[in-house]
Amino acid sequence: MYGIKKALFLAGVLLAFAASPARAVMTLEVKISLQVVDFISAPADRAAVAVVYDKSLGNESMEEAVGLLQALQDAAIQSHSKISPKLMEVHALPAAPGLKAIILPPGMESASLLDYGIANQTLILSMGSACVREHRCMVGVRAQPEIEIGLNSPALHDAHIRFADGFQLMVKEY
Repeated sequence: MYGIKKALFLAGVLLAFAASPARAVMTLEVKISLQVVDFISAPADRAAVAVVYDKSLGNESMEEAVGLLQALQDAAIQSHSKISPKLMEVHALPAAPGLKAIILPPGMESASLLDYGIANQTLILSMGSACVREHRCMVGVRAQPEIEIGLNSPALHDAHIRFADGFQLMVKEY
């Protein structure tokens, strides 16, 4: 029943923002991403979420990640989420076991991050849906031109990540 209530809530959020202007896109994608992470039913004993950046890409990578982190923190407070997002340099991930999810700014998707997620039962989520279609992440969220939550089902299966009931009704599998 809890899963169905969360599905209805997420559907309401999706409908409420469907006609929003482009500047609200990132906010909407962040809110949807938080809901996706909340829907994870296994592994269930994790709350830490990392927003990653790559220092070798320069300041722009870190600035994007900091902006995404701030949006996640704001959305988590508003929704009373138990998720605790933190900023992390991509090369420090091996020293951070037990992450529930890694949320990637656009352009950070890579096969090595996907492999890390599979090996560590950590959801790899990206803002945008290209990474899912290209099998470089597990979940992709986009809000324009239409709202879409895409899943890389083989990668989710290999990582032993499961979602609560009702989640499958809202996604597109690749």
